[in-house]
Amino acid sequence: MFNPSRLSRQDSTLKFLPVDENGNEGQAVFLPVENIDNIYCFGSLDANSAMYNFLGEHHISVHLFE
Repeated sequence: MFNPSRLSRQDSTLKFLPVDENGNEGQAVFLPVENIDNIYCFGSLDANSAMYNFLGEHHISVHLFE
């Protein structure tokens, strides 16, 4: 992920929602957890602890870069 975004859980998938500099949300993209091993974030990420818990249950690592 290179752009500011929100990442959340929706059922058994991840919901990726791009957000512009004004806070306007773009088109949501749904990512099945079965196809993901790692997430690399180079932009700002809005997420909550429940989402990180869900990622941990599925052994998905999150790498954050400043």
